[in-house]
Amino acid sequence: MRIIRALFRLTLTFLAIGLGTIIILLLAPVPLRVRGVRIAAWPVRGLARFIIPLYDVHLTCEEPEKFRQQTGFIFPNHLSYMDILLLASILPVRFVSKADLRSWPFIGWIAIAIDTVFVDRADKASRLEARQKLANNVSYYPPIVLFPEGGISNSGELQPFRYGAFEIAAQGSVSYLPCVFLYDRLDIIGWTDEPLMTALWRMATHSGPIHARLYALRPVQPTLEDDAQQLALEAHGAMNAVLKYAGREGDVLEPDI
Repeated sequence: MRIIRALFRLTLTFLAIGLGTIIILLLAPVPLRVRGVRIAAWPVRGLARFIIPLYDVHLTCEEPEKFRQQTGFIFPNHLSYMDILLLASILPVRFVSKADLRSWPFIGWIAIAIDTVFVDRADKASRLEARQKLANNVSYYPPIVLFPEGGISNSGELQPFRYGAFEIAAQGSVSYLPCVFLYDRLDIIGWTDEPLMTALWRMATHSGPIHARLYALRPVQPTLEDDAQQLALEAHGAMNAVLKYAGREGDVLEPDI
């Protein structure tokens, strides 16, 4: 039964990605914008909304409007490949991604079509080119998603931040929205040092719901006077607090005076 479930899910996933890629590539040259977003980006949201429930993943995001109204950057923690789909299901977004993703069939073609910024972190010239693209954006809507950890956490803990993104935000006075993903079954949905297909197969064979929560922190509007390292430290501290202890509305009471 597990194998049948996995094959069913993966078959539908690959078919959806194939069809979605065709639609996105056909729309990519069209200059039309819908609600300020290139029309080619909207099918990505539909694709994400199809795939997520296929794997019985349930997202709780109490403040989705914070994401939809964000102009600038979104800085999430990175625990799973599912982070990308969950964000894309809320609104069309752009991403900063590792350079080798560009050569992936289908996924790489979609990434190119939605204006993903590719960077090889081991190559100084590539890092500089990516910084220039981010700093010289004509428009910061839809927002650009950048994972300040620089990769997926192997432990589930928040890894040290690279402060380059905060430097770009401060130099351009570009707003950023820190946010935190939490999963109740990170052992299933996580992706560590293993082939992607191994992680996908584990996810595809799993039965039962997986609950994800996405917490939006307060948007930050930096200025030229702000220190990028300090901004990164403050964001890391705030996000780490949510990751370790996700507060709820009932934790704060109405004033009695």
